[in-house]
Amino acid sequence: MKRISVVIPTLNERDSILPLLRRLRPLRAEVIVVDDSSPDGTGLLVQEYARRARGVRLLSREGRTGLSSAVLEGFDLARGSILVCMDGDLSHPPELIPALVAQIRNGAEVAVGSRRVAGGGTDQWPLHRKLTSDAATLLARTLLRTRLKDPLSGFFAVDAAFYRGVRPRLDPRGYKILLELVVRGRPQRAEEVPFTFRNRQAGHSKLSPLVAAQYLQMVWGLRRGVR
Repeated sequence: MKRISVVIPTLNERDSILPLLRRLRPLRAEVIVVDDSSPDGTGLLVQEYARRARGVRLLSREGRTGLSSAVLEGFDLARGSILVCMDGDLSHPPELIPALVAQIRNGAEVAVGSRRVAGGGTDQWPLHRKLTSDAATLLARTLLRTRLKDPLSGFFAVDAAFYRGVRPRLDPRGYKILLELVVRGRPQRAEEVPFTFRNRQAGHSKLSPLVAAQYLQMVWGLRRGVR
């Protein structure tokens, strides 16, 4: 049976990280929380929890920030042959992980928790957020020629051998590491599993004009590589 490693990048997720870790326990997976020195003490909570919970590890990053690079550092440390990325704010249901893992075990190189296939969606997004997401997705699919309907998802599983093969070509920036993985790696088989994205239950969104600018810069950089 292939071992599962779940990587959770965090920044100020104090109110949601412990409920998430408890919901992950039935999976018996390796869990790596990569915390960017959260001022709210998220890392300290995880560190204390890890002393009592087998299989949970904390990577506390000092002087380094960014979701994509955090995910890659977690994947680099992981021991599993199936790697899962998910948010730490309870917007991604851990109960979907077995379905993602099943796709990898059945031969897919990438399995995506998708908001944009039948059965998927978002929970009460305001119109401006929906329009922004739609535009960003259209930009990625049009310019970067990806077949995924939700290439900007932050909830996905990847075969570790596929990840190791594409890792030297990754130049992580911004928040959309899945997009870079599939554009640079061009998996032979990528599957999408529907889920409903839930609004975060605590903390604040990381979206900002800087994040938008980083996304556009990322798409332009990837575009030059796929011409």
